[in-house]
Amino acid sequence: MNNDNFSFEQGMDNPSLGSGCTQALITGLTSLQGNMTGQCVDGQAGMWPGFIKLYEGKGNRYLTVGGGGEEVFPLLNEKGIACSQGLRITRFPPLPPGKTGFISAGTIMQVCNSAEDYVKMWTENYTRHGSPWGGRCNLVVDPKVGYCLEGANFVYDDPANHTIHGPMYDQIFASANFYISKRLKVLAEAGIGVGYNRAKRMWQLLVDRQYDSSVMQPRNGGISLTYFMKCLRDHGNVKPEDGRLSAYVAEERGDSALCCHGLKDYTSNAFIGVSRPDHTDLFSCEWITSSQPCISPFLPIYIGVNRIPKALDTTDAYELFEKLRAAVEIHPEYRDKVTRRWSVFEIQAIEESCLLEKAAITLIEKRQTTEVREMLTVFVQKKCDEAMAICEKILEFLNNLPVLDTVAKTIS
Repeated sequence: MNNDNFSFEQGMDNPSLGSGCTQALITGLTSLQGNMTGQCVDGQAGMWPGFIKLYEGKGNRYLTVGGGGEEVFPLLNEKGIACSQGLRITRFPPLPPGKTGFISAGTIMQVCNSAEDYVKMWTENYTRHGSPWGGRCNLVVDPKVGYCLEGANFVYDDPANHTIHGPMYDQIFASANFYISKRLKVLAEAGIGVGYNRAKRMWQLLVDRQYDSSVMQPRNGGISLTYFMKCLRDHGNVKPEDGRLSAYVAEERGDSALCCHGLKDYTSNAFIGVSRPDHTDLFSCEWITSSQPCISPFLPIYIGVNRIPKALDTTDAYELFEKLRAAVEIHPEYRDKVTRRWSVFEIQAIEESCLLEKAAITLIEKRQTTEVREMLTVFVQKKCDEAMAICEKILEFLNNLPVLDTVAKTIS
């Protein structure tokens, strides 16, 4: 899918470095639950807003990370459009006189009914304004198809500001802010370094499982949601604690790690959007962690809910799981056990969700949509409450341990 048709790059600005993410989409036969897109989010402490908002009443309802002035980007709408995106920060020129502003991602989610609609409006944005954040790589799916969108140019009213890859129907696609378009690489990829290796790691994990799932088990093949979660938790070739002390030196921290632990930038959370082909406006679901994916669970938020649990609608869950993250860094010998606990929690949650959806379909057939929305709301609230309670118990256990091995030996 290389696009090498551009030989001259007039009007492009030089990039500076910014934060990065690892993202992937899984479409068609390769996906078991429905088309999926997800990513690890990397950044400095405090950059992750720590809460989710549900917007409705002005078009399509949609979920977003953060809200108001703290909005990062929308995740999922009721038409099953699910997004993930990476960022390379550069400078953005001021708007000239009479130039209208950028169409917000929230507005796009409100009015678009398919990934194709999303791509058209995104293209209009980037043609008229260029990339307002420097380099931007978006992955977007709906129940039928997926796309990769690359934007990295700063020339107004220039169709060369972006490149579109897709549509993709039966495919895995992985990105870590590297660009496919040869002409956009010049702008967007300076200094990325380990991004290529992280993307290759994600690609390796997903393709290996694609073969196992689709070829060895053709009747119910496809990459499962639980396996996708496992990929985003991958620590590569080093222990997370060793990587944390490296201060972003790739050779020391493990240049293939997807779940990164650093002194400055680290994986702050992860999420997976599942775009469902059946009852899309109810069953499409965002699974999102409140902190690093290895020490916090992917919690479900169905697009059909009436409200977001208070702990997720505020920073309550984020603050609690950040305390757990700090405690696990002091007692790293328990990290694997904590990760395993949340993996079991998620498997059980997915099993429960299947039973819930089976009961909900019976009500949908009777046109009792109001009752279905309340069922989904209760389920999401229940899983959030359970996760918070488990986290508090784990945190209590870790906080009661001796802080240092020497202290433990002295006491014994």
